[in-house]
Amino acid sequence: MINRRDVVAGLGIGAATIGAGQAFAQAPTTVTLWHYQTGNREALREVLNKFEALNPGIKVTDVLKNNETMASEIQAAVLANRAPDIGQVLGRLVVGMIRNAGAQPLDGIPDGDALMKNILPNFLDIGRFQGRVYAVPHSFGTPIVYINRDIFREAGLNPDQPPATWADMRSAARQITERTRKIGLYIAQGGRDVAAQQMMTNTGADMMNAELTRATFSTPETIEAMQLWQDMAQVDKSYGLLSERELGALFMGGQIGMTIQSVATFQEAKRNSLGKYDLGIAPFPRWKNLPRRVANSGSTMLVFSRDATRRAAAMKVLAHLMSPDITNAWAVDSGYLPLDPNVRGAKVVQDYLAQEPRWKVAVDQMADTIPTARWPGNRVVEIQIVIENMVQALVQGKDKATDLVPKAERDVTAIITASN
Repeated sequence: MINRRDVVAGLGIGAATIGAGQAFAQAPTTVTLWHYQTGNREALREVLNKFEALNPGIKVTDVLKNNETMASEIQAAVLANRAPDIGQVLGRLVVGMIRNAGAQPLDGIPDGDALMKNILPNFLDIGRFQGRVYAVPHSFGTPIVYINRDIFREAGLNPDQPPATWADMRSAARQITERTRKIGLYIAQGGRDVAAQQMMTNTGADMMNAELTRATFSTPETIEAMQLWQDMAQVDKSYGLLSERELGALFMGGQIGMTIQSVATFQEAKRNSLGKYDLGIAPFPRWKNLPRRVANSGSTMLVFSRDATRRAAAMKVLAHLMSPDITNAWAVDSGYLPLDPNVRGAKVVQDYLAQEPRWKVAVDQMADTIPTARWPGNRVVEIQIVIENMVQALVQGKDKATDLVPKAERDVTAIITASN
């Protein structure tokens, strides 16, 4: 009779090798996710815990980072061969993450192709580069108009007929200031260049050419739009010129007629207005008779894994994060946009819209959302500062839009050329 123990013992080193291989195969793969969900970290962790319960062979370590330094930290980590498997990065930095940090393409593989079916097609454009998809949206925003309906009534305006165009917006802001002595409007900058981009792309302009080699935003329409912004501040005196922190606090306190901010502010605005004033929501104003066209705010998720096993595991994590059940619930809880092409058929969304019909403005505006400018090169902050300075010079009346907008375009093009 042959004893199994003797056979295994006789195999010696070979048996030990087989045993180690079996143990290795059974060990969980650890995926590292760098993110900056400061206010939503617990909610994100719950989503990841659910994933781990469904996928016991994969563990996810989430690491909280600063969104201002995330891109540079990822690039440094890539050089040190310790990059995160998944990173949350602002949408405008996607091209830099592809060129400088080796972000991996997400299409053409089973989990990648499957997860993309769960994302609105125009939202996927944020991650497209040279025919491949490298990033998927996460915590996406679109600008909407927050209205103090009480101030509208005080000014003799109908809060059920909010401004539909920028001409209407200027007229309403002016009437609020004239009749109530309150600030009519302020526009949250949303990260230096976001508000200006949204204003300019809404006129039909593109921020850059298709090759990403030069800025192209100085058009007659954008110059006119930027001049309107200046005229509200300098001629009508209806536009708020205090710091963004002060203006935000004043609106939340019920002292400003209108503000344009990301839908991500919706839950905060609801809480602050409750019992204090009547809060209304309206779509981003159209430019004249053109269809609405607004650049997104918010972030994306990219995969940086070089190791095939961890990259495959990271794709499973990403597919879970992009599943309609997760993205729809995340949107309802956080206030960010849903990503689901079939969002109106989702029960969690239907239930929330029945409870909170104002949020329908954001859902309807999903189709009007286009990618934010994905500035190339490694000098993105400098480009943002150029555009931020242009806006500040405009609203402070330092020069006319006919001079400031073309100059900003030239300066941005020079930075792109020098950094490519």
